[in-house]
Amino acid sequence: MLGLHLSYPTANVAAIAVTTLAAFGLVIAGAAAWRLGRELLGDRRFRRTLAASSPVALEGVLLIADDTPQAFCAGLLRPRVYVSTGALELLDPAALAAVMAHERHHALRRDPLRVACGRALAAGLFFVPSLRHLVERQHALAAIGADEAAVQTAGVERSALASAMLSFSDAAGQDGGGVEPERIDSLLGQRASWRFPLALCVGAVAALGLFVAVAVLAARTAAGSATLAPPFLSRQPCVVILALIPLAVAMAVAAQARSRRARRIGGLVRE
Repeated sequence: MLGLHLSYPTANVAAIAVTTLAAFGLVIAGAAAWRLGRELLGDRRFRRTLAASSPVALEGVLLIADDTPQAFCAGLLRPRVYVSTGALELLDPAALAAVMAHERHHALRRDPLRVACGRALAAGLFFVPSLRHLVERQHALAAIGADEAAVQTAGVERSALASAMLSFSDAAGQDGGGVEPERIDSLLGQRASWRFPLALCVGAVAALGLFVAVAVLAARTAAGSATLAPPFLSRQPCVVILALIPLAVAMAVAAQARSRRARRIGGLVRE
């Protein structure tokens, strides 16, 4: 076409397999990165909202002015424990101490970061069955582990923690989600009837290992070629860059002019 010689890409079966696996790997990495980015942005927005309420430091926790009884651990990299003024008014000292011990355990183990990483992993390995359910179970078991850690703390009783959970549930009403039956059973001494899905995890690791092995073996015999670059751009890149410089200067001057015009209009409005 117009005297330019272009060739269609050629590749053997191994090259096609490597390209397909690479594309699938990019999808996995992109899905995991997208979910992790959402977790980071959500954590940042939530911490900004909490900072706007001007929390007050109180005995190692942050007190927020809110009539809704609540206590939680927030922050991925630097988790902090928050409690509302409504919780202070609702709970007695024993129940409040139990709740604080529970949330401090979450902060000590960095459970918010663990849950966020688990969700990102589940989003990336979307083709592994029941992995999302496994992440949800991890969150539930983290809450049960925090309950056990709070009970083992000096001065904290199971009845106090159960009373706090029921108080929070009654104050939240039907929209609050209620109390997880497994946590109540655990406080009553009944262990959670749940086993680690060893077969699922072994199958997932085996699938990933097979994925990598096929990619490595196929890459040894992969071969292909293609020349699809536009000749003008590939042979004269300096000309293209020099042509873009005046455009960039013009855009910068236009942006500066708009900024000055906006400042003038703002000054007139204030006057």
